[in-house]
Amino acid sequence: MVYHDNVMTHALHQVSASADCCVPDQLHTYIDLIEAIGQPLVIIDRFGVIAYWNSAAEAAFGWRHEEMVGRSIVLLSDRPGWRRRVSRALDAVVREGQWSGELIAERRDGTEAAMLVNARLWRIDPEGVEFIIGIATDISQQKRIEARLRRRVAVQRQQTIDLQQRLKQQLTDVRLANHMLSKEIAERISAEQKLRFHATLLSAVSQAVIATNLAREIIYWSRSAERIFGWSEAEMIGRQVYDLVAEPRDDRQIADMRATVAAGRTWEGEFVLVRRDGTTFPAFVTVAAIYDERQQRSGAIGIISDMTERKRDRQALADANARLQEVNADLRLSRDLLHTIVDNLDDALALIDGNGVIQATNRQFARLFDTPPDALPNKPCSEVCPAIAPIVSRTLSSGLKSSGRVQMHRASGETAILDVYSIPLSDADEAQRVVLRLVDVTERLQLEAIVRQNERLAMSSRLAAIVAHEINTPLQSIQNYLYLLRSHGSEQSAEFLDLVSDEICRVSGLLRRLLDLHRPGDGSIELIDCNMVIERVLLLLDSTLSGNGIHVERSLTTPLPKVSGQRDALTQVVLNLLMNAVDAMPYGGVLRITTCSATEIIDRSPVLCVQIIVEDTGPGITPDLQERIFDPFFTTKPHGSGLGLAVSRQIVEQYGGRLRVQSIPGSGAAFIVTLPVTDETK
Repeated sequence: MVYHDNVMTHALHQVSASADCCVPDQLHTYIDLIEAIGQPLVIIDRFGVIAYWNSAAEAAFGWRHEEMVGRSIVLLSDRPGWRRRVSRALDAVVREGQWSGELIAERRDGTEAAMLVNARLWRIDPEGVEFIIGIATDISQQKRIEARLRRRVAVQRQQTIDLQQRLKQQLTDVRLANHMLSKEIAERISAEQKLRFHATLLSAVSQAVIATNLAREIIYWSRSAERIFGWSEAEMIGRQVYDLVAEPRDDRQIADMRATVAAGRTWEGEFVLVRRDGTTFPAFVTVAAIYDERQQRSGAIGIISDMTERKRDRQALADANARLQEVNADLRLSRDLLHTIVDNLDDALALIDGNGVIQATNRQFARLFDTPPDALPNKPCSEVCPAIAPIVSRTLSSGLKSSGRVQMHRASGETAILDVYSIPLSDADEAQRVVLRLVDVTERLQLEAIVRQNERLAMSSRLAAIVAHEINTPLQSIQNYLYLLRSHGSEQSAEFLDLVSDEICRVSGLLRRLLDLHRPGDGSIELIDCNMVIERVLLLLDSTLSGNGIHVERSLTTPLPKVSGQRDALTQVVLNLLMNAVDAMPYGGVLRITTCSATEIIDRSPVLCVQIIVEDTGPGITPDLQERIFDPFFTTKPHGSGLGLAVSRQIVEQYGGRLRVQSIPGSGAAFIVTLPVTDETK
């Protein structure tokens, strides 16, 4: 630092002459006023050399005026950090005109004193001489009290002993303070008429400075007081100082302050004061007595610091702590509620980290794998459930949701069928994790198989009735032709036999179409041509459709991608939809069947699909029934089980597709089957 180097150079030249140095001529005029401050005050020149050391500084630090004048303030102490701290403060005063902060000073007896220092650059006109004025407030007692409060952790008995020791120490400090204050009062030679002239010097202090006479009337009002309170000096001179205290006043505090000052001691405490605009603010007030030339108390001087920001910060901290406690309580309640809900879910849940290691599970997950809940965390997913591990790995590598159906052999020997849903989860650090949801569908699939079988039997009964009706007609014709063959001669036997043969072929063809439609498969998944399935069902129902006055319109896209599934199950879906269309048009109408390929969004990803659309011109379906018709055992027909559409939707969703209805009452209905195209046919 440039300033620090200049100070050190000048200090080396001045230290030898420190004992003989006297007060500069420019300062003689202000000596009395300086001594009336009541606080340690030091005046130094631009090079850091002490020009004046008042009696309060003597009392506070132990060095006499004669010992300190001419010494460098930088070389006053050898304590670590003292020179650097003081040099920076002096540099700030020269550069900015003022500085305020705390310094740890060293007394003559070697003890430390915490001081709140306000320094300002003072230029004496017209000479143009510049000095630095520093006013110190001893906050050592406050620091000691705060330190003692932080150390109050002992048991009650030890606290009592410590309290007695502190009381003794405080009594000693008070006696010492009384002695120092008495010495200071004895040395004061200032008078009330010099207080106004002292305003220039006090303008260096950021706190408000107010002086009163014995009648508690204001006789001095600093510029800082004008800034803090809003009243000018002319408005406040002569007014009662207690008018600044906000209502209601604390009479006991005021009485304590008056008694302390009357006893010759300095009083410190907090007041709530009022500004000119009516607003109030908390303030820290220091009050000391003023003495005249005969050492008679003539009034009091007070230094006021605005504590609004400090109070606001404390309150904000307290409010933040209260809010934090409320949030923590809510979080604990939410956590307990979430744990209760998750542990009582029917589905098995697990949280898996990016390395495939299980972090947490619910109770159902542990029961599913016949393992104690505490034994699952920190185990690899591939070890606990090898069949599920590939689905989890797929989600971790792609960051997308994955699902599948697996079989698992439990420890009891039972085989369970699980629907697996692997959902990606990213935390605040973008670490990839997986939420694994397992649904045991073993019992549900068994029930669904029973329901589908029952529906298939019911549909077979209807088909049997249709086939019986279709076969009955050619059988009656055969019977008639045989009767005619016996009644007529051999001349017409060949003709009648040809007619019988035609009718037998007709019955054979009908039975063949029925066999083709319901030819049993091995239950395995195969590639299916939807157009071929539709044509076979229409061929079987041709007589029924024409007999009910229903005209069929086809719009089948060729070539059409194949879908993956069981041909018998898809045949049942198409047959159910066509029979529903027949029931919806008892007096005839138009049946439109359309197939096409389209792109659908499945699991938030575009997928190529095949659509089968079956439209009728019946009365339509009201909006309130459009979703209920897919509920099991719900039907609007006088006959039927109410399982056809429920089973059809279940079959379609089993192969990853969707079945939905679109209808406007009075304009017919359209059932739309959407099935994803297998990768092998794209």
